[in-house]
Amino acid sequence: MKRIVVDASVVLKWYLSDEKYSQVALEILDKYVSYEVEILAPSLLEYEVLNGLLIARKRGRIQNEIVATAVEGFLSLEIERKNISFFYPDVLFFSESYDLSAYDASYLALAKEESVLLVTADKNLYNKVKTKLKWVKWLGGISF
Repeated sequence: MKRIVVDASVVLKWYLSDEKYSQVALEILDKYVSYEVEILAPSLLEYEVLNGLLIARKRGRIQNEIVATAVEGFLSLEIERKNISFFYPDVLFFSESYDLSAYDASYLALAKEESVLLVTADKNLYNKVKTKLKWVKWLGGISF
């Protein structure tokens, strides 16, 4: 089974249908629920997803009840989440090398640790690493 790391920018597109590339993100989700792809993420994913949904609610993009439903649905997926304490030296390295937050660097570190692709819809993250880290893929350019 193919394994990948996805960041919160991809997961949030599962719940925010007005986002560009949400259909591609949903294809990844479909592959996950049909056991064709295994998704991994650092443990901070659930916090980033909740925060992204709350921001979308504040901006009037989704309703309160959608936030609760989305969070419950996300948690029920039981995506494998890894504690960054196992790979924090790489988090520090990626953060310093590419001028990234520890959050973004955590996704890179996990993908490196697991020797898998990282799929992101975070254009800033992607642009900072695309020339050196070929295992980081832009959601808009990936096909499953």
